[in-house]
Amino acid sequence: MNVKEMTRRGFLGTLTAGASIGLVPQAVHGAEGPGKGDSVKILQFADMHISDRKSLDYPRKVIDAMNKEGGDLAIAAGDLATDGQRSELELAKELLGELKMPCYVVQGNHDVLHPAGGDEALFREVFSMKANSYHFEAKGIHFMVISHGCGRSFRKNSVRPEVLAWMRETLDGIKDKKPFILVSHYPFARGVKYATPNAAEVLSLFKGRDLLAVISGHFHGNTENIEDGVLMTTTACCSGTRGNHDGTKAKGYRIFHIDNQMKITTEFREVRP
Repeated sequence: MNVKEMTRRGFLGTLTAGASIGLVPQAVHGAEGPGKGDSVKILQFADMHISDRKSLDYPRKVIDAMNKEGGDLAIAAGDLATDGQRSELELAKELLGELKMPCYVVQGNHDVLHPAGGDEALFREVFSMKANSYHFEAKGIHFMVISHGCGRSFRKNSVRPEVLAWMRETLDGIKDKKPFILVSHYPFARGVKYATPNAAEVLSLFKGRDLLAVISGHFHGNTENIEDGVLMTTTACCSGTRGNHDGTKAKGYRIFHIDNQMKITTEFREVRP
């Protein structure tokens, strides 16, 4: 999983508002990214926990700050909603449409609480997705976005057998040597609260490949770890109605910089209420 210099490529096709997300998905909103040879700038946020229009106020400030910051793409790393209701998910989609860059969504446990058993089909319907876990390529990097499901059973957050099978099949079909970023609502680093129990099994699927980072949310706190050369992060929440689980006050979004040698660094950007 060592970082190596890789050939860079532009986005696959024009990314348009409300386009479907499948195995080669298009983003919720955005335009084409910069051309070949540029560095990559990823903006990531998580845990908006939207419940009604009032709850959009703080996340909208974060979206405005991200638009001023600018980036090649954004990742909304789960828990867009509070109770997984259609109205909440539709408000989240409306807000993400204000981003001035492509935005890729990750299903969190709070996004599948309706009904109580966890309805993953509703998330797909609202965001026009073909699957809850998906792969896309942008700027010469493969992104694998995985869904844990879980719903109210958020502590039973192992990556499910069917998702592992999809990952194996997808990885087997990728023959190039471009690097990967794994995106998950749940953390992967050892010792981080709510970490994925079968993280080692998931990460073993990338053996012999260049895995740059695992980007996550859920913890409502900032963590940065490097394990076996892989950057693993969580990010403080992006909610005006909930706090951080680690007791810190700062909320906002995270920036990932990837240079033309495929070296990745990260920083957190606070957005005040």
